[in-house]
Amino acid sequence: RFSMIFAALQLEFRNLLRSPLRFIALILVLGSGIFVLIKGQQDIAYWESTINEGQKSQEESIAEARGYLSTGEAGPADRSWVNIREPHWQDYYAANRMSRIPSALAGIAFASAESGATTIRINRFADPLLAQGNKIENPALAAAGGLDLVTVLAMLLPLLVIALGIEVGGYERAAGLLPLIRVQSGRDRSWIWARSIAVGIITAIVGGWLSLLAILMGGSGLESGLILLLLVFSYVVVWTTLLGIISQISRSPSHGAVALGAAWIILCVLVPSIGVERSASLAADDFALDLTVESRNEASESYQIPDKELFASVLRRFPSLAEHVPEDRQSARYSAIDGLGIIALEDRMLKREARAKDYRDLVARMSWWTPSLAFTSALERLAGRDPESVWNFRRSVVSAVASRMEYAIAADWKGKPLGAQNFEDIVSSTPGEIKPLPLHWGKEFVILLAWSIGLLFFGTLVARRLGR
Repeated sequence: RFSMIFAALQLEFRNLLRSPLRFIALILVLGSGIFVLIKGQQDIAYWESTINEGQKSQEESIAEARGYLSTGEAGPADRSWVNIREPHWQDYYAANRMSRIPSALAGIAFASAESGATTIRINRFADPLLAQGNKIENPALAAAGGLDLVTVLAMLLPLLVIALGIEVGGYERAAGLLPLIRVQSGRDRSWIWARSIAVGIITAIVGGWLSLLAILMGGSGLESGLILLLLVFSYVVVWTTLLGIISQISRSPSHGAVALGAAWIILCVLVPSIGVERSASLAADDFALDLTVESRNEASESYQIPDKELFASVLRRFPSLAEHVPEDRQSARYSAIDGLGIIALEDRMLKREARAKDYRDLVARMSWWTPSLAFTSALERLAGRDPESVWNFRRSVVSAVASRMEYAIAADWKGKPLGAQNFEDIVSSTPGEIKPLPLHWGKEFVILLAWSIGLLFFGTLVARRLGR
């Protein structure tokens, strides 16, 4: 059996060198992969430069505030209204940035539809939802997204299998070679499977080479690198199995080409596109403009809320503030309104996150319908550019904003001026970096394995029924 695969592999390499179209298809896949890898590294460089610029601004702002506090100045001489000893201005100058650190393989999915912020300045008025873009999740980046390595691997590797194996099985039947193969090897199906496996090996070499290049360019660790290679090889196995099944039943090269092309359209385009349309309908009102208007409306309406209701809402969210509420609640009203703002932000966050969960559930269900979607989802998660990674960053930002808000309200209600140590407490209490989430890829690997086994079982039944 191995000798037959080796002979088939030699034949496929000769066919590759003799056929300009096959060779061009292979070069196009490799060229596209190299191009998107370079673009991905440029995207990561821009991401990191954005974080560095934010960090530089943070250091300048903090250094300026420390200068005022050390000299006893209230603030800049040309802005008499600034008082660094007031909670509002300490919050303003403690310009901490929370940054979402890119994973080593983030460049492979730089065209992902998920457009969450990468760095946000933390103060009482920070709103990470305004940077979320117009969709939470595109369940078929391959169908409607930009070109990155995820797209190349998910879309073009199956096309390479089709291009290299388009005549397998059909050519032998049309040319009348199967009787001769049967005499020499005993079973014609073994030769057809050997050719299909040889095509899969060539495709796996291409996918593996691009994956290794991505690992080296991104400086990926051993774990994530091995996961990437395993997912790519598993995906190639699915399409190699599909090629072998269609090759067993195709009557001619044209018959096999139509069947393989139809399978690619259904699995890589039509089914994922249904998910895109469904998810778009779920997110019809989820635009940044909508969030901005909603935030402004809530801020204006909060000024109309009676004192009793206003303070009750704030104290339910921040019970530790109860001991600091001044007797003259009217003087503390503006701070309470600020507290109501973070409560409204958390409510909006929960609503959007519930909708995001609908997307993730949809993608999880549809991943069983097509291997391309399972493969795409796994790679985006591996790259740290999946919806859950973005929402983890948003949750961390909102938590930090709430803590900052609680501290500022308490200081304002105490009515005492703040000093240098208070400022340092604010600065040190805000986390600076949010690391990528732990890798979870087992489900997608099981889906790809299930597809391979299911296709093999189905193909065996069809081949026996047709007597091949």
